Amino acid sequence: RIGTENTADMPPKKNEPPPPAAAEPEETEEKYGVWEGEKDKNQLPHGKGKATYPNGDTFEGTIEHNQREKEGVYTWKQVEGAKCVAQYKGTYESNLKHGNGTMTYPDGGVYEGSWDHGFRQGQGTFKYPNGDSYVGSWSQGKKSGQGIYFSFAGSCWYSGVWKDGNFQEGEWLFKDRSKYIGAFRDGKPAPGDGVFVFSNGNRLKGQWIEEHVEGSEDPPKLYWVGGELEVQSS
Repeated sequence: RIGTENTADMPPKKNEPPPPAAAEPEETEEKYGVWEGEKDKNQLPHGKGKATYPNGDTFEGTIEHNQREKEGVYTWKQVEGAKCVAQYKGTYESNLKHGNGTMTYPDGGVYEGSWDHGFRQGQGTFKYPNGDSYVGSWSQGKKSGQGIYFSFAGSCWYSGVWKDGNFQEGEWLFKDRSKYIGAFRDGKPAPGDGVFVFSNGNRLKGQWIEEHVEGSEDPPKLYWVGGELEVQSS
């Protein structure tokens, strides 16, 4: 395990798992209550206008064949206790968010980027209400692929590969320019090989060992077993 002569150089372990992105509010499937705008020969909504739905939601944009299409702004009725009014401003296809758009969530979180049939998909930026942020790739509404997550409370970054909303492997970086490189699980270093790179350039390779206590209901404990400190030559 790391001796006391090395622990002073270790970065702080403020490594709570990143919070998930906000739950996706769904647009109503109800037909419009009131339509103010262009109509077809049968006097049905077709073209640009404003729809006010029976539940209090509104949509300003293009409706074709009773579906939201192209560019528009969907505003949800404000929910009691919500920090702000939920709103999507962007493009639609077949009633679903599709293309590029900005979604403001009731808790104050904001996503700006690419969508695919109602899901965050492709490249996008999510700014969380607690000051955290994520910039990178999404799949089926979850962080997946290459991305960088900034933790405001931890004053650190997770940069690397994500899957199903979880950080898998890459760099855990700190403001003093030190970092840890390795695999991750539940927002923390995973069992296996890793390396600490300190702000002065020194490197410490080692392993995280998971210890299971037989008969204990407590979760397994992780221990760091380090090798020799590689000192950067000046």
